[in-house]
Amino acid sequence: MPGTGEGGKRARSSGECAYDPSVVAHDDTFFRTLVESASDAIVTVDETGGIVFANPAVEPTFGYSPTALVGRSVTTFVPQEQRARIRGAFEALQSNPEIGTEWESVETVGRHRDGRLIPIELSLRTHEHEGTPLLTAIVRDVSDRHEERIERRRERDLTEQILRTVPTGLLVLSTDGVIERMNDRAGEILGADPAGVVGDSRETDAWRLLDADGEPVPPSERVFQRARDTGRPVTEVEQQVVRADGGRVWVQVSAAPLAGGEGGDRVVLAVEDITRQKERERRLREQNEQLERLDRINAVIREIDQALVRATTRREIDDAVCDALAAADPYTAAWIGDVTARSDEVEPRATGGDIDAYLEAITVTRSEEPHGNGPAGRAIRSRSVQVTHDVATDGAFDGVREAAEAHGVRSAASVPLVYDETVYGVLTVYAADAGVFDETEQDVLAELGATIGHAINAVATRQALVAERVTELTLAVDDESNFFSALSAAEDCEVAFEGATVQSDEAFRYYLTVAGADPDDVVAFADAHRSVASARVVSVGPEGDCLLEVSLEGTTVFGVVARYGGTVRSVHAADGECELVVDLPLSASVRTVVDALRSRFDGVTIRAQQDRTRAEDGPLPSRATLGTDLTDRQRTALETAYYAGFFEWPRESTGEDVAETLGVSAPTFHKHLRVAERKLLDALFDGERTVDRH
Repeated sequence: MPGTGEGGKRARSSGECAYDPSVVAHDDTFFRTLVESASDAIVTVDETGGIVFANPAVEPTFGYSPTALVGRSVTTFVPQEQRARIRGAFEALQSNPEIGTEWESVETVGRHRDGRLIPIELSLRTHEHEGTPLLTAIVRDVSDRHEERIERRRERDLTEQILRTVPTGLLVLSTDGVIERMNDRAGEILGADPAGVVGDSRETDAWRLLDADGEPVPPSERVFQRARDTGRPVTEVEQQVVRADGGRVWVQVSAAPLAGGEGGDRVVLAVEDITRQKERERRLREQNEQLERLDRINAVIREIDQALVRATTRREIDDAVCDALAAADPYTAAWIGDVTARSDEVEPRATGGDIDAYLEAITVTRSEEPHGNGPAGRAIRSRSVQVTHDVATDGAFDGVREAAEAHGVRSAASVPLVYDETVYGVLTVYAADAGVFDETEQDVLAELGATIGHAINAVATRQALVAERVTELTLAVDDESNFFSALSAAEDCEVAFEGATVQSDEAFRYYLTVAGADPDDVVAFADAHRSVASARVVSVGPEGDCLLEVSLEGTTVFGVVARYGGTVRSVHAADGECELVVDLPLSASVRTVVDALRSRFDGVTIRAQQDRTRAEDGPLPSRATLGTDLTDRQRTALETAYYAGFFEWPRESTGEDVAETLGVSAPTFHKHLRVAERKLLDALFDGERTVDRH
């Protein structure tokens, strides 16, 4: 043995044990006790595979008592599939003991006495005893470790399954910002292959992060860095992701730090796709904005409607409309341009807002050239709402774009003011922002334009009825589509207009005196004429003249004149030529009215034109004021009875005839007639009878 060391101890080298001889006896009692008390099973076999030694730990490990094992083959607890491996190891260790490290703590399985396999950790050593080669196996039952490993594997598999199936995108980053894990859902949301991204830094080119305003998110403001630096979770931060393919999605990102673990500190990111939610929010926001816009527009329309009801002149209508629109957000200004046949240029006749200087800098024409490509010119020609969504990109504003920008004009909408095919002007509204005039705004403005056109027509008509001075126009019409001209030519007769009444469907019924023609022939011709809806002879006079009641379809001379606030005083037709005497308001354009007639009828000429004062009939009330208290039904009943000869003696039409013409019962006709007669008499005699008998 080597020499004794310090403290009387001696040591063995080359892998031998070291012991203190003062404590450890020279016999093998100490070592036997040590082997017998070991918790690991120790089994020694000879070269034939027979067991020559087994310590007590083999019983709790394999279920065999040590005495039962000695003399038996090692195959007793070595499974069939492991026997060749053990034999090969024994032979290899015998020939080359240096490879023993290969059989240090090798995990395999052993067979328990009850037949079950148990996981073991095996270490093998070869040695000789009295010239006999032996193999000693130190066996440790690692069932607990195996179960723990299985449980960890099960947890890992479960985690992997969760990562694959969870609808939330998950990423795991090291504290250095390196992407260590990324599930498939995150790849779908971010538009990247997880296998190709893992290992990249958070500054990867696979996607870009933008904030809610579309600006790049600085690294210091990203949820990863905030969670890492503060050590606290960061939740539900909304951002935009621009994918590598250019697609853009809205995401909600949360981050939480993970301390410790096998891999050290990490940060977990959760990414949810909220694109649909943001789209729903956008639509809801647009709907709310649209409702707010509609409320605002309706408030403006109500204000304008009230102003139109109060207005008594066109000027009042124009000013009220422009002022109301200019004061309503998001509009900034409005103007109404005059549209007449006298000039191709559209001249402003009313403005609202600070827009006069801009209007002085531009020129608008009805025709396309030279200045009619803007919304106002297009609206006049198309008779529909026309819009410029952005002055900066509309070619119609070339040359005036700087002026528009200087006066805060970014978008515009023009609305024709039309009533019954007559254009009374064009309304243009400006806004300081682009894209203001969407379809909703256009629809509302179109309805507003029709309302304004109707109001202007009503004012013009009312002024024509009560004006002291009018323009008297004598016209000739030579067109077979005009029923008066056609009837006089076909039957070689004279036709004179007696009056007209309004039917329940707002169509007109005309009463004509026809002289020099057989009444039956007159009715037959009327029934065959394309413009006649119905006709009947009301009465025949002693000279053979007949009173003809006729309803006309389509555009008539009366309708065209009425559009411009005029009235037809008389009509006489002979030899195919029809002469009309028309009263027009002084404000009406004679040329415009004549042009409108010529666009519908051939052979329209002006025979005379003069301004005159309306004739009054002494102390009696004027015609305009005499029937102001009559309802529409009462007036219609009275006029129809008058023109149908109900008041003649003898009567040319009975009450039943008139009632049939009106499409009502005889009692209803008589009721309306009596009330109308009493109202006229009350007006005639200055209301001496005041009892209301409605």
